[in-house]
Amino acid sequence: MEDLIKQFEKDLRQHLENVYSASVEPDDIKRLDQAEKTVFDFVDDYLLESALIARDVERPTQEVLDQFARSKINYIE
Repeated sequence: MEDLIKQFEKDLRQHLENVYSASVEPDDIKRLDQAEKTVFDFVDDYLLESALIARDVERPTQEVLDQFARSKINYIE
C-alpha cells in the first residue's frame, strides 16, 4: 500500500507541474490556482484506476498541494 501511495504522490506532483507549466496565464498566482482546481478530477480518475480509496489519498493529496503551493509561492517571491 505504501508503494501505491508514493506513486500517487509522484503522479500528482507531476500532474500539478504539467498543468502549471502548460498554462498561458501570465499571473503566476492564477496559474497556481488553475493547477489546484484540477486536483479533484485527477484524484477521482486516479482512484478509479487504482486499488486506492479516497481515505488513502486524502492526507497525501493535501500535503502535495501544500508543498507545491509553497514551492511556487517561494519561486514567485
